[in-house]
Amino acid sequence: MTTAQLRDEMVLFGLNVNGPRRWYSIDERDWRPMKIGETALPGFFWIPVAEDECGAWTSYWMRLEPGARSLAHRHDSTELILILDGVFTDDDGTDFLPGQTVCYAAGSRHSTSSAQGCTVLVVAHSGSTVVSREQG
Repeated sequence: MTTAQLRDEMVLFGLNVNGPRRWYSIDERDWRPMKIGETALPGFFWIPVAEDECGAWTSYWMRLEPGARSLAHRHDSTELILILDGVFTDDDGTDFLPGQTVCYAAGSRHSTSSAQGCTVLVVAHSGSTVVSREQG
């Protein structure tokens, strides 16, 4: 499901609109379970924020509960992540802290986790694909 489809199907309590200007403040009622395709990610939640009207990019808040770990996945497009709070950890053990960004190139594969939990802003052109054990 795309950010636009989800946004059209739900009311976002933190969304404000004034003519062409939209802004969003995180509201706890807006968090939804996150999936990669049809695969649910335990401990991962998201809130759609905005997307480019030409389809160049989409953005969303993503929250990892303490101890959450993603499945191994491949990025279908370049993905930029800004850490808002907590510690976002890549599968090689690298920690990213509030105010830092990390960028994953299209085609890159990895998994992420957060021992204490974190909130990040994700900006990408498209989503990710779960990597099966056969794909490595």
